[in-house]
Amino acid sequence: MLKFKSIFAFVTLTATLGFAQLAAEPKMADIQLMQDSTTHAPMKMDFSKPLVGINDPGILFSHFGNRPLLIYYFSPKCPHCQRHFPEIQDLMKEYESAGLTGIAIGLGGGIKKNDIRMFIDQFHAVIPVFQDANSKFGPAYGTGYIPVLYFVQSDGTFYRYETLDEANMNHLKATLNKVLKK
Repeated sequence: MLKFKSIFAFVTLTATLGFAQLAAEPKMADIQLMQDSTTHAPMKMDFSKPLVGINDPGILFSHFGNRPLLIYYFSPKCPHCQRHFPEIQDLMKEYESAGLTGIAIGLGGGIKKNDIRMFIDQFHAVIPVFQDANSKFGPAYGTGYIPVLYFVQSDGTFYRYETLDEANMNHLKATLNKVLKK
C-alpha cells in the first residue's frame, strides 16, 4: 500500500508541475512608438497645443514636457471613460514615486467645461485635467475613439494605447517598469 501511495503522490506532483508549465502567460500587446506616417520617424508630443486647464485654469500643457507623462484622453459623458478612469488614476498614483506624472484631457467640441468639472467631482480626480477646447489634441494624436491612453517619454516620443484591455495594460506596465526602472 505504501508503494502505491508513493507512486500516486509522484504522479500527482508530476501532473501538477506539468500543468503549471502550461499556464498561459499574460497577454501582451505589441505596441510601438507612434510614428509619423510620411517619414516613419518617431512622433513627438507637441506640448504647445492649446489646452484649457479645468481644475487649475493657470496650468499649461507645456508644464508637462521633458518628463515621463501618462495622458488619459476622454469624454466626461462616455461610460467606458468613466469606468476606466479610477483604475488609470490609480496606476498614475502607483508610478508617481518612480517619476511618472499623470494628466487627463477631456474632449472639446460639444462638451462643456461644467461637464468636465462634474466628472472631476464624481470620479474624485486629483490629477490635472485639461480640455481640448479648440480640438487640436484629438485630431493630431487621436484615433476617433475614446478613451485613449498615451505614455509620453522624457524625450517626447510616445506610445498610444487605443484600447484599455488586458494586453495593452500589460504592455503599458512593462514599459513603465522598464522606462522608470521600478
